[in-house]
Amino acid sequence: MSGKNLLESPLIDETELLERKALVNLVRKWADVNTDGILDSNCQIFTDPDIDGLIAYRVECGNAVVFGDPVCAAEDKPELAKAFQQFCLVHEIGVVYIIASPEFANWAGQNMRSAVIEFGEKLILNPLSNPVDHSGAKAGLVRKKVKHALKEGAVVQEYSEDNADIEKAIKDVATTWQKARLGPQVYLVQFSLFKDRVGKRWFYAKQGEKIVGILILNELQSHNSWLLNNVMITKDAPHGISELLVIATLQALAKENCQSVTIGPVPGEQLGKINGLGWFSETMTRWIYRLAKNFFHLNGHATFWKKFEPTTCSSCLLFPEKNLSFSSIKALLKALNVHV
Repeated sequence: MSGKNLLESPLIDETELLERKALVNLVRKWADVNTDGILDSNCQIFTDPDIDGLIAYRVECGNAVVFGDPVCAAEDKPELAKAFQQFCLVHEIGVVYIIASPEFANWAGQNMRSAVIEFGEKLILNPLSNPVDHSGAKAGLVRKKVKHALKEGAVVQEYSEDNADIEKAIKDVATTWQKARLGPQVYLVQFSLFKDRVGKRWFYAKQGEKIVGILILNELQSHNSWLLNNVMITKDAPHGISELLVIATLQALAKENCQSVTIGPVPGEQLGKINGLGWFSETMTRWIYRLAKNFFHLNGHATFWKKFEPTTCSSCLLFPEKNLSFSSIKALLKALNVHV
């Protein structure tokens, strides 16, 4: 069993556990909606020499905040999770998992005395069943927005060449988009545009000669899917550019016979099932979530994606050994980069 010393510098400064290329390849092979979190430079990495995989985490307030399920084959997740739990026990820190799958959450609830909270959803789109071809009000709204963007002269292209000018324009869009965000913020990681290029794709929308929107995909090999979490547009982009980017990307993937695009996690309207907590703790948890949801306007993300009519799968918070305390909640908030 091995693990990065909890007091050492982040992954980028030392590569004694995994070379960056090997890490990226492992993430592309096994990761899910936790991809961006794992590849963030602030993450530390735990490995076991007997298991092909890793656990990515950040230490905050005496707790290891883990980004998603253990990154390995499904049959190896229990052993890797147990090894990591023992590693943290030795170092006297608690463990919190964010954006865990319901399958892993169910196992952890039964085998690691975990409190389990369904807090959001993973969304899945099928490029072979494009929303613009559906009937109903949501599909009609998407078609209307896409037609408006096209009427304004917008076009979408995939970036697959080595062009410094295009890359600079894409970076400018991301910078402009980030600066335009107002109010309280919650985000998992800082977005990464051209780092870790293997298994990554970029689509951009142009109006005339100006790039006004971008979309980034990350490969999810074990799910035969692509992760789509980053859609960014300029303030002066034509109405409907975000929808056009999504639809054009789905159309491009459909030509490759891709059947799955993953989005998430998206916060739920309310908390779902809660297991492992007493009545009072559960009541307070639901009340705090409603308060945070309204304060941080967490419904906006879901509103945008739900109009594409995705299928859904729950996303969970795990507190092994009932590690739900003030310090673990504070650690969770710091890991989510909560800013007010």
